[in-house]
Amino acid sequence: MGWQDRSYYRDSGRGSGNPLLWLISGSVPLFTVFGIRVRAHATLLVVMVLILLLGWGSPGMPVLDRAISSAALFGIVLLHEFGHCFACRYMRGTADEIIMHPLGGVALAQPPRRPWPTFVTVAGGPLVNVLICLVAGVILWAFFHRFPLNPLDPGFPKLTVDNAEAFWTWGRWVWWIHATSWMLLCFNLLPIYPLDGGQIAQTMFWPKFGFYRSMMYSCVVGMVASGIVAILSLVSLSLGMLVLAGLGFYACFTMRQHLLAEGPWGFQEEDGVDYSASLFNTSSMTESAHKHKKLNKRMIRKAQKRELDERAEREHVDAILAKVSQHGMHSLTFWEKRTLRKATEHQRKRDAGLREEMQRKGF
Repeated sequence: MGWQDRSYYRDSGRGSGNPLLWLISGSVPLFTVFGIRVRAHATLLVVMVLILLLGWGSPGMPVLDRAISSAALFGIVLLHEFGHCFACRYMRGTADEIIMHPLGGVALAQPPRRPWPTFVTVAGGPLVNVLICLVAGVILWAFFHRFPLNPLDPGFPKLTVDNAEAFWTWGRWVWWIHATSWMLLCFNLLPIYPLDGGQIAQTMFWPKFGFYRSMMYSCVVGMVASGIVAILSLVSLSLGMLVLAGLGFYACFTMRQHLLAEGPWGFQEEDGVDYSASLFNTSSMTESAHKHKKLNKRMIRKAQKRELDERAEREHVDAILAKVSQHGMHSLTFWEKRTLRKATEHQRKRDAGLREEMQRKGF
């Protein structure tokens, strides 16, 4: 089996046998629903134990309340990620795995590499949060006459003697779900890559500037937005916001450095316009010879560029395989696994095209 037939990008989650390394990169399977595997990152398990047993982050809260609030937060984030997966499948993409970690979740969704399918896939997650807020808000309005609109200060409902018992029995959890989903929605829509807002900004740049340049621009926008959030956190003396701003800036800066190191070839648009279709368009036969000449020159330039890209891709894959041979699969970064996956898809497409060409020629 050649490298192009191996699923190098799949992480079995077993780790390398080192407990410390497993805590950093390991995961535990939870369940599978609708063909989507849900896994919990090892660090999430550690954080949950600290919260439930030691009250980490919620001192003085009863154990039952800590368990319910943690489960509700887990459910909200999980539904958000399912929104990404279902939107991706609606656009005829593939989405078969979700990894939950302390900072949220990651849906391993692969929509068609075009701006609109990518936009729909990204927007599917925030849309779920909007629906959760609407449902919870309607319940709060119906029973407690309160519809919180400010995510930073949602406020408790004004209670009466008749509804006070209902609120403290179950209504406070509806309020908590609404407030949490509201705050997660606002946070995710910040234009900081790889948050949903940053990815939406990238899809807006994509049609005009192409995939590679749109990624570069979204990273710059994300670093500027992270700086603004950091300033606001210092003014408001919010340590949590400052940490999140630092993580956002680091993510955007790291992505930009990776883009510069890989170059445009590593982030090609796979589902672009099929220029070869014009060769079989009967209307093109009536065009002038001058336009035919320009088309031929363009196709030659594209073929030359494609050959250079394939050569650079092979060299990069050889370097990654050498690293695998020396240090094993666990030593690969996410981007190196992504490069192998993309190279596998490119090779399979080339093989499929070659088979079709041979069939047309009668071989």
